[in-house]
Amino acid sequence: MKKTLLTLLSTICIAVVVHSQTNWAAKATIDGATGNNPYTIASGLIDADSNLDIVIGTDADHIIVWYKGNADGTFVKQTAVTNTLTNITGLKLVDLNSDGDLDILAVGFGSYGAGYGTPSALVWFENDGNGVFGAEQLITNAYDGMSGLFAGTIDAGATVDVAVTSIVDGEVLWFSNDGAGNFSVPTNSSIDITLNSPSVINMKDIDNDGDLDAIIATAAYSGSDVVEIFRNDLVPGGTVLFTKDVTSVATGLIGVFNANFEDLDGDSNLDILVTEVSCGSFCGNVPGNLYWYEEDGAGGYTTTMFTTSIVNPAVAQSKDLDDDGLKDIVLSSGSSGVGNDLVWFKNNGAGSYGSETVIDNTQSQSFVYTVADFDNDGDLDISSCAYNDDDLNYFENEKYVLSVSNIETEEFSMFPNPTTNVLNFEGFDNVTIKMVIYDILGKKVFDKSIDANISLDVSHLNNGMYVIKIDNGFISKFIKE
Repeated sequence: MKKTLLTLLSTICIAVVVHSQTNWAAKATIDGATGNNPYTIASGLIDADSNLDIVIGTDADHIIVWYKGNADGTFVKQTAVTNTLTNITGLKLVDLNSDGDLDILAVGFGSYGAGYGTPSALVWFENDGNGVFGAEQLITNAYDGMSGLFAGTIDAGATVDVAVTSIVDGEVLWFSNDGAGNFSVPTNSSIDITLNSPSVINMKDIDNDGDLDAIIATAAYSGSDVVEIFRNDLVPGGTVLFTKDVTSVATGLIGVFNANFEDLDGDSNLDILVTEVSCGSFCGNVPGNLYWYEEDGAGGYTTTMFTTSIVNPAVAQSKDLDDDGLKDIVLSSGSSGVGNDLVWFKNNGAGSYGSETVIDNTQSQSFVYTVADFDNDGDLDISSCAYNDDDLNYFENEKYVLSVSNIETEEFSMFPNPTTNVLNFEGFDNVTIKMVIYDILGKKVFDKSIDANISLDVSHLNNGMYVIKIDNGFISKFIKE
């Protein structure tokens, strides 16, 4: 990691206008010519500034490109990342070589026609810290039709490992990372070899034993698709070994596009959020659905189906859009043509959600999106890909709107930077300051008011780069070593 001393001597105090409810600005197109069929997206701090950036991949002309954020909802398109992938269907921003910079992890499915699922490859690209990506580095090309992608610490190490699904070979695998971006095939590399057309994998610690468990869903589009949980025996067994639960989360579905673990009712137990797509006449024109599955305490699951105007639900995420401390649900659409493309459901607490509110209805097949505070005003915005339109778009959340009509300059300092244990602050007039810290993926890791004269303990944070926001005005980076 480059250890550049970040000297913080001045800032501007910006007034924040708070609306009584969350409203969404009209679509702003970031790029109207992304490449053919943008199909995957991620956001994070790619270069050396403190502004969130976006990276996308297309699955028709096989382009990977990132967009430099200006911290105001506008972006500058960068040079495409040279790659050899065919039909890019999965992409992550993650630090794979432990240098504090976000690298690109990507998977190419392979052909959709003759030679279905070939050539397929899982690769990564090293970031030099300034958004310049190195040559493609192969993790594996031994499996056909790879698509579902996850990155996280799967084994006993502290580094980021990778898991992927192979629809064609009917296998879900993981690869161990040595921390320098070198990947090996462990003894128990197969998470599962029994499912038909596994397409989705996500992982969290569902049983609170300290290791990552997996949720896997299939997409055979035959009316026999399933959602299954595989529990990791790393703790207490000592070895990564996945065992499928006796009871399925769901059976009889017609193609799952997205499945993940979320605590939807605030009881600290992870629930499961699933989107079932509509595959048109191929599947009898059956509409898709958005499901919430919760363990019933008797070995099964209770099912809640959300009422939505979206006929072909694509990606559902749990995010706090109205900043009330409760995670709402965002849903995108895989439908072509006219119709609602992005909607959200307000979380009213205790597992109760309001009816859907439309964010946008101007895109065509907005399969994927990313949620983050792209304009640094304290609320979560959305950027989405329009698959049919070849567009990358931005939707500003107007819960909070920054006003620059009343700007004051101050001199202050934050030190030491880099730091190991604490951050100190000087020059603030207020006795208490509102402190929010984000990691390089934009995830909020600290949010509370502190005494401006007291050191902030950051020893519990993982090593790496963070963005710090104070009183919704000062924004900068610090490095935790």
